[in-house]
Amino acid sequence: MNREHFRAFIWLRWRLRVNQFRKGGTLNLIFFAMIAVCSVISAIGLAITGFFVGWLALPQANEHVRLFVWDGIVVAMLFFWMIGLLAELQRSESLSLDKFLHLPVSLSGAFLINYLSSLFSLTLMVFVPGMIGLILGQTIAHGPLMLLALPLILAAVFALTAVTYQFQGWLATLMANPRRKRTILVFVVGGFILIAQLPQLLNIMRPHKFDNANFKLEMEEQAQLSKSFASKKNSQAEYQKQQADLQRRQQERRDAKKQDSLEEAGATARFVSAIVPPGWLALGATDLTEGRVLWSLLGTLGLGLIGTASFWRAYLTTIRLYTGHYTSRERTVVAPKATAPLSNKPRLLEWQLPRVSEQASAVAVAAFRSLMRAPEAKMSLLAPVIMAVVFGGIIMSTDESPPQALRPIMVFGASTMILFISGIQLIGNQFGYDRTGFRAYVLSPIPRRDILIGKNIAVAPLAIGLGFFGIVVIGSFFPLRIDHYPAAIAQLLSNYLLFCILANVLSMVAPMAMAAGSMKASNVKIVPVLLQMVFLMFMPLALLPAALPIGIEALLEETNTVNGVPISLPLSLVVLAVALLIYRAMIRVEGEWLLAREKKILEVVTSKSD
Repeated sequence: MNREHFRAFIWLRWRLRVNQFRKGGTLNLIFFAMIAVCSVISAIGLAITGFFVGWLALPQANEHVRLFVWDGIVVAMLFFWMIGLLAELQRSESLSLDKFLHLPVSLSGAFLINYLSSLFSLTLMVFVPGMIGLILGQTIAHGPLMLLALPLILAAVFALTAVTYQFQGWLATLMANPRRKRTILVFVVGGFILIAQLPQLLNIMRPHKFDNANFKLEMEEQAQLSKSFASKKNSQAEYQKQQADLQRRQQERRDAKKQDSLEEAGATARFVSAIVPPGWLALGATDLTEGRVLWSLLGTLGLGLIGTASFWRAYLTTIRLYTGHYTSRERTVVAPKATAPLSNKPRLLEWQLPRVSEQASAVAVAAFRSLMRAPEAKMSLLAPVIMAVVFGGIIMSTDESPPQALRPIMVFGASTMILFISGIQLIGNQFGYDRTGFRAYVLSPIPRRDILIGKNIAVAPLAIGLGFFGIVVIGSFFPLRIDHYPAAIAQLLSNYLLFCILANVLSMVAPMAMAAGSMKASNVKIVPVLLQMVFLMFMPLALLPAALPIGIEALLEETNTVNGVPISLPLSLVVLAVALLIYRAMIRVEGEWLLAREKKILEVVTSKSD
């Protein structure tokens, strides 16, 4: 790429960025300017802070503390870098290369410009000056040998950006198929959330154990000293002297314990830093303070090779992507086959659900098929899974098992929470996800009650299935009485019916248009948001009737009126029958309400953001 092409690409990129902020309006430009100024101030402040920390503070610390500091910096940089990456999961080229393929411009030159543009990120602008300032401060404290850490930092930044660029290119090849695009984004975001929760989850499942032996020894020593003083074997002066000696010995034991823990943590951190490539930066910078240069040189070489390999791989991926390698498919001639006999088995959209009208069955199977292909449904499944992992880790971290009387309440709470989280968006704003497809319901002669019934049935496999999964998981770890399992299922079904009654009302009085492929409203208005908040506050109260069987059984057993008799199961079945009757009565009223409000709902869900 010659100099003129390089200047043309730089000018075009700058022009596009200026036009982008000009179209965004004055407030957008001011907000961006404020962020830029704050970033510059933060970068300068961190560089100065890092300089003084490396000059005055770190030389006073031992080798393990310096390694912890550098590991913390690397982990924080990677964390914020991944957050920025989530905003641009799909390969985001600063210049769309397919629009320049017909020009006499080198594709490698355009690729290089796009890569260099990825270096101008907020994370690198903040962390790199801070690390350079830290190295310069340590150079004054430990000598010029610390300057070998500067090429190590550059190699780490090169490896990080090159691997990220390769990852974005790999995602672009996968998302060349539009059907897989949003699904991949959902799972990548969910995977990042789970990875971000792993440290907290490990801390919950393996908490710091209290040193009972040392505490017991200290209490025994203190009790013995107090007993000796109470028996008047020692004078006041001797007691105070022995008390001071005892406190000194105890403090020495605590300090020795802390030192052993620090040594153990330092050895673990060094081992992890040695086997994980991002840790090579921390390990090399720490060893330089001790006069050891091996890890610095090996880290610079290794990170440089990783960056070079990823950069070359990303370039090859870009060439294949923009020359149609991943989208073009050769047509092959297939020999005609004998006509297979037609199957009488109905397809999914031809299913007739038992004891449900034909119209409601059609709406149910069509809506269910839409949910199976929509990323919104997959997003709604992530939250219950993450909540189950986090709260499950908290429960499993406890040493004592919950009492038998509390376990049905735990199962009810878990299944209700999962139902609430997974169903609030898919039912509470069920027409918002139809978008322009809601016109089909408005123009159809289907009874409106059948539309609501079909919508509720479509979400049932997801919401009730996840709730049933929660019952099985908790029941596996904390076994229940045999009759409590069918009672929990009946309570889950009752909850779902009551939940659908209120969620149907919410979807009609507070519909919100949703952006395609996301769970984000495309045109936010204050009234629907307030109604959603009120619904979230009072919805748990509406589900309390399903918990009455558990409360009645617990009360009878607490008062020794009835013990060991399965009271919850028959009462839960009665509540389920009552909830079904209420649902059948209310769905007729809600169908008439939908008929009266469908034009208003159509106007809202088909509107676009301002």
